[in-house]
Amino acid sequence: MIFEVATNPGCTAKDIQLHVGFDQGYLSRLVERLTRARLIRRIKSADDGRAQNLFLTSAGKKAFKILNERADGQARQLTTHLNDNQVIQLQNALRVVHRLLDSEVPSERINIREQQVGDLAWAFYRQAAVYKDEFGYSQVFESHVCEGLFPYLKNYEPKRDRMWVGVTGEQTVGFIAVHHVTDRPGWAQLRWFLVEKDFRGRGLGSRLLERAVSFCKKVGYEGVFLWTVSDLDSARRVYQKAGFKLAEEKEECDWASWAREQRWELPLGQADADRPPP
Repeated sequence: MIFEVATNPGCTAKDIQLHVGFDQGYLSRLVERLTRARLIRRIKSADDGRAQNLFLTSAGKKAFKILNERADGQARQLTTHLNDNQVIQLQNALRVVHRLLDSEVPSERINIREQQVGDLAWAFYRQAAVYKDEFGYSQVFESHVCEGLFPYLKNYEPKRDRMWVGVTGEQTVGFIAVHHVTDRPGWAQLRWFLVEKDFRGRGLGSRLLERAVSFCKKVGYEGVFLWTVSDLDSARRVYQKAGFKLAEEKEECDWASWAREQRWELPLGQADADRPPP
């Protein structure tokens, strides 16, 4: 009760009841008791004469400070054995729990940053895990994704290659990469394009793709292409919206027997832009 009033000064008992779920009779007695203890003061609402706004008194603020410090101490005691990386994992897990259990929690802003150490390995892991769990792709897909890692690392050129990562807090929720390819001079390949399931539908995929295409234009690539699979309907809509066209479709897919592997292209040069699509 003290926490609710401290963090929402001017709230009413009804506000607390709706947010916390206190029984109305118990809540009334609790407000009365804390008022008599001079921890809470009640002021008649200017908007509704039947309601009273609740505030902490000076004594109430001191009590809140003590309770808050005790809670912090308990949290430190529980997490003292965790290293920095484990603390970040715990914070991310608690954010997910909070978001799942409280529908009123505002969505955290998703920021996009450039590649840091460890991002490429994480992207590889999440590609393999997500496509196995969500789409049922075989282990062959993991080998396929792995094939692109070494060329990207070995031939990486900062002026022509780049990776972007979507993050909220300390949690990585999406990524995309641009890589020049030696067998198709002047063209770039998009790699490792993924948005985590809980963060889809919020525009992150379009933002990542837009960032990658803008980079390709700035660098001066003639065009950009990507390989995908025919059963990835949501991703295909993102590509189509950005102007990509289907350029090639194989008769089968090694890691998904029910689908077909596809190549989508977006010409960026004027000559290519005037050329009819394949």
